[in-house]
Amino acid sequence: MKNKVLTVAALSLLTACAGFKPDYEVKDASETSKPAWTTQSKTPKIDSSAERKTNRYFVADAVNVDKGLCLRSAEVNATRKIASEVAQEIMGAFEENRKSADDSANVKMKEKLEQNIQVNLHGVVVAEKYWERRAYLKSLGAEKDSVGYKCDVAVKIKKDALADALEMYKAKTMRTLKGEDKAAMEKAVDKTVEALKADENE
Repeated sequence: MKNKVLTVAALSLLTACAGFKPDYEVKDASETSKPAWTTQSKTPKIDSSAERKTNRYFVADAVNVDKGLCLRSAEVNATRKIASEVAQEIMGAFEENRKSADDSANVKMKEKLEQNIQVNLHGVVVAEKYWERRAYLKSLGAEKDSVGYKCDVAVKIKKDALADALEMYKAKTMRTLKGEDKAAMEKAVDKTVEALKADENE
């Protein structure tokens, strides 16, 4: 355990030398160094190339004085990130089909879309967890001396499960849209579902 703390502390020191000065010291951690998967672009590499073809990966973090609550919050944030990023993809396709749409209306539509996707999500699996116990110090620039946890959680979801969630959204809520909005949203959802299925079959 002592070596683990020293290794993480050394990493923090290197970060500080690179120009960023943290306002905390790492007192303990779940691994000897911060895993590469905590960076979103590297998260898929937790699995084999074959497994990556069938999944989408998301990572998020959280802070809390309680380790369990910290990890749970990070998991919730990662799941929320699934809905947020997929909703953004759909809205991008929607706006292409509905170029004259009102921006403020689009924001509200994206928020509702994100909520509905999150409700319909199933099969989200926690792939990795990492935590640090940090001592925040006024002497290093923190607002006050305190101890808490910083957690990262990676989740994955099968692309076909994500496609199913979008189909459920389409079946339940498409009827609330009318005219050009309905047609544009239907095309946008179908485009996203097709892309997910195409990725999986490559």
